[in-house]
Amino acid sequence: MKITTTIAHVVTVTTLALGASSLAQTADTTILEVQVGGPTRDAAYGQASEKGLEALVARVLTPGTPVYAQVLASIPRSELRLGRVVREAAGAGGVSMTVEVSAARGVVERAVLRAQPALAQTRIAVVIPEVILRRPVPDPAAETEIGRSLVESGLRLVDASQQVVNATREIVRASPTLNAGALAELRTRLNADVLITGEAFAEEYGAVAGGLRGYTARLEVKVIDLATGQVLHTQAFQGSAANATDALAGKTALMNVGKAAGALLPGKIMGALQGGGTVAPRAYVMRAAPPVTFAQINALGSRLRGNSAVGAFTIRAVDTAGASAEVQFTGSAAELAALLESLGVRVSGLTGSEITIQF
Repeated sequence: MKITTTIAHVVTVTTLALGASSLAQTADTTILEVQVGGPTRDAAYGQASEKGLEALVARVLTPGTPVYAQVLASIPRSELRLGRVVREAAGAGGVSMTVEVSAARGVVERAVLRAQPALAQTRIAVVIPEVILRRPVPDPAAETEIGRSLVESGLRLVDASQQVVNATREIVRASPTLNAGALAELRTRLNADVLITGEAFAEEYGAVAGGLRGYTARLEVKVIDLATGQVLHTQAFQGSAANATDALAGKTALMNVGKAAGALLPGKIMGALQGGGTVAPRAYVMRAAPPVTFAQINALGSRLRGNSAVGAFTIRAVDTAGASAEVQFTGSAAELAALLESLGVRVSGLTGSEITIQF
């Protein structure tokens, strides 16, 4: 099977590195190992909750920013649970240890949406063709798990009909590189701002103990801004499973890699929507309702370019239906809307990466 999605990272289902802490993900719980130290054992252990929370928030937001501090302060420390001491060492300078800290999945993401409510209006679609080699998957397991994680995190998942979803899967299969025409068709069909797509497959690796069937799975995902075609994030996941039949083993393996992706993607999407993702500055589409002239939109572009957070400003169209332009901006859509209003422009709509204005 040919895999066409660009791979930025490969992550296994169980563990990944996170600075001075490590993180494991179950279906509903995030477990971190944080390193702490102090003059006494109690003093060191008492730092674990705060350090764990800081590490969790840093997965979504950039430390030191105002929104990072706001979210960090808003999450009750009771949301975290301290577990076992994994390692401990005493020396002349005091005690150092590694402590397990756990939290329910989605705690940070929901806090981010409370602090930045405009992010919750972004419409997200998940369309990932899946196959257990030699047999298609009628009800995609990885796609389902990713969608569940988005809903649990408070994000807005597009609820398209099965007919529309099946049609969009065929578009993705036919055009894995998603050219401009395919992106425009997907945006119209799904009525979405952000698309999570890619490819997933499971493959048999043979019988395992107890007469079970063993399967490995690989999931490659891309998060795409449908308004601009900008790839916000790309990542690959690997996992495995064993079950009584080939179909069950393959589907469970796909479900496991979907859970691994679902543990990370809500935070990655929120970071990208705030201009803190892997691509910066982010491109936004600005639409001006009629009546509008070229002189008006060009003058607005000149004023926007005078702001250090604005990169390129490109006018795409000016006609009787209004005007459209693309703005590269290092902040969030809400921050760009505030900048436009400070320049005397009325913002009449804001969703995902698209802003509607009136002169």
